[in-house]
Amino acid sequence: MAGHHCAVLSALLPELRGRVDWVYADPPFDTGRSFRDTAGRQAYRDRTGPGEWLTELAELLELVHALLGPQGSLVLHCDHRRAHHAAVLCDEIFGAGARGSDPGAPGFRNELVWCYGLGGSSPRYYPRKHDTLLWYSRGRRWTFDAPRVPARSRRMAGQTKKVPDWWDLPSLNNMAAERTGYPTQKPLALLERLVGAHTTPGDLVLDPCCGSGTTLVAALRAGCHFVGIDRGELAIETTLARLAAEGCEPRVLQASAGGSG
Repeated sequence: MAGHHCAVLSALLPELRGRVDWVYADPPFDTGRSFRDTAGRQAYRDRTGPGEWLTELAELLELVHALLGPQGSLVLHCDHRRAHHAAVLCDEIFGAGARGSDPGAPGFRNELVWCYGLGGSSPRYYPRKHDTLLWYSRGRRWTFDAPRVPARSRRMAGQTKKVPDWWDLPSLNNMAAERTGYPTQKPLALLERLVGAHTTPGDLVLDPCCGSGTTLVAALRAGCHFVGIDRGELAIETTLARLAAEGCEPRVLQASAGGSG
C-alpha cells in the first residue's frame, strides 16, 4: 500500500464517485519484508510500520467509501498483524452495521476466515494458517448471493448448503497451473467465490492493489467491468499477461507515479 494508490483513487472520483459496485482490497500486510517473484525480481517492499500503514489505510478506505455506490460493498483482506486495527478503521468509516444495535445499518456485515494449509510452522506457537476478510456495506442494501457447497451430512446427502464464515480453500502451491510467479498471488477459487457472491454481471469491480490481477480475472469471467490499480512494474506486467490469456485487452492508463488503471 502506498500513497500512489490513493492518488489514483482520488483521480477516479470525478468519474466514478458512487458508481463502483464492489471493492476487493488486498493491501500489503506490513510484514517488514521485500517480496520477489520466482525469478528474483522485486514485486514490492512491505516496510511501512504500524503508524504509516494505518494512516494510508484510513485514506484508502475513505476514498473507497466515496467511490462505492449505494448498494456497493468492500471486502478488505488482512492477516493477524493488522486485522484488528483495520476492523476499527472500517467501523469508523463505514459504520458498525451488524455489530451495533441496528443490524441492518450500513457497515460491518461479516468477518470471513480463509483457512489454508501451506506456509511455515513454529515450535513456539500455533501455525498461522488463515487470513481475515472483512466485509462492509456502503448502505442498508447490498448485493449478496450466498455461495453454496455440497452438504456433508447424511440428512442432506446430494444437496448443497450455504458456505459459513470460514472457508477452507487451499492456497497456491508451487506446482499450481495458475501460478504466475508473483509472490503474494491469491488463488482464483477465492476471488471467484467472492465475485460471485457480491456482484452481478455488468457490475463495476475495483481492486486498488491488484498485484497479480486475480480479482480482475475473476471479474472478467463473471461478466463484470473492472478497474485495477498498482504501481509495481511486475504487477502490471503479470496482470496484463493474465488478462491477455483470457482474451482481454484492457485500457491502460499510466499515472505520473508509474501505475496502471
